[in-house]
Amino acid sequence: MATEFPIKGSKVELKDLLALQLLATDLERVKSQRSRSRQLGEQRSTWRGEGREFAELKAYQSGDDVRRIDWHVTARKQAPFVKVMEDDRQSPQLIWVDLSSTLYFGSERCFKSVLACHLAAFLAWRLTARRHPVIAWVTDGHETVPMALNRSAQVPLFCQQLVQAHQRLAEGYLHAMALPKPSRIATQLRQHPDVWLIGDLGHWRPDSLQQALPRRRTRSLMLVQPVDQLEQHIPAAGVLQVGLGQDKARLDTDDDAVRASHQQRFNHQQQRWLQWARERQAWFMPIVSQEFHWSEARSWPQP
Repeated sequence: MATEFPIKGSKVELKDLLALQLLATDLERVKSQRSRSRQLGEQRSTWRGEGREFAELKAYQSGDDVRRIDWHVTARKQAPFVKVMEDDRQSPQLIWVDLSSTLYFGSERCFKSVLACHLAAFLAWRLTARRHPVIAWVTDGHETVPMALNRSAQVPLFCQQLVQAHQRLAEGYLHAMALPKPSRIATQLRQHPDVWLIGDLGHWRPDSLQQALPRRRTRSLMLVQPVDQLEQHIPAAGVLQVGLGQDKARLDTDDDAVRASHQQRFNHQQQRWLQWARERQAWFMPIVSQEFHWSEARSWPQP
């Protein structure tokens, strides 16, 4: 079943994003598969843990978390019912897709930017199916307008926006991108949402992201980071010319010290974000494009 909702290539196709609606409302469509993505330092916070106040029972609907089924009530009423916790009601959600130029890269299977767009579409389908009010926002160096998604029927428009934003990225990835203006970010935090930031964090530092997303303005924070395995390990492949735009350099990948230094820099970067996430009580979720399988989404936060 692993090929049922494939993510591949360097382009984002609308039909693929639309097809994710089926997956988002029923993750049992894919079989579990072990992934090594978490070796890059996934951080699980105590957010959405046990001990929250019970609010009500409601009839099970497609998209509800099967782990919330109350089996005693289900047996008595001969129909599935799920528990609703107080802080599950109408939780504002912000899906922020940060399509920086460093995302437009991939060594195998798919570009990181393609993975990011698929993850964003999946979240939009899943969160709207659960009736959360969603703001979906793509930053790619252009003045994109955040979209309010109050029902699943609005998600296809967001999918179209993702396709268009990715096309702009493909056409202009060689140009440096400015960070979103702080005032624009602050505008999206008025309702203190759960924030899903999807990006490789390449042009952020922990301190600058802390200023952009102050803890007092967010209910929770999930950092969803697409990663290519070549960023962590480079194979011995001779002398390579690397760089972006006019900035070029030669990299001798046969040199053990060069490969070790490359891995050390990556690990240092990941540990810095992991430490920041722990202090922030945020989720840090590195996702390796070559390793990702949709069954991983079952272990994500369940708003």
